[in-house]
Amino acid sequence: MTHPPVNNPIEPRENDLLFAYGSLQRGGEYHEFLINAQARRLGIGELVTPYPLIVARYPCLLDRRGLGYRVRGEVYRLPHPSRWAAIDWLEDHPREYRRRLEPARLNGSIVRAWTYFYLHPQRLCRRLAAVRCFP
Repeated sequence: MTHPPVNNPIEPRENDLLFAYGSLQRGGEYHEFLINAQARRLGIGELVTPYPLIVARYPCLLDRRGLGYRVRGEVYRLPHPSRWAAIDWLEDHPREYRRRLEPARLNGSIVRAWTYFYLHPQRLCRRLAAVRCFP
């Protein structure tokens, strides 16, 4: 199976997708940011490529391709590029997290969704184990 090319435009476009794996998910501490952004939940998704998801003070997806699990999360559609500003602020993009497009499985298809990766794994306790999903 071939995956869609992961071309990473600098900024999200109209109706781009977000892969939420942590506190932005339904019931999460910061889900209100997606409500305010008028994001529409499309369903449960899973990253095509395994990555380690570490839960420290907050969930941290590490950019270590092929390690960890095919992380599960929720996929949302944001209606307009301007809606990303508050989410970027929350994730402290591009200083604490950096977003990029990643292939994810959603309802039997492969989609490309913006995914936030934690940039400072050296700050995490080495004894923390990767998990498949949060919470």
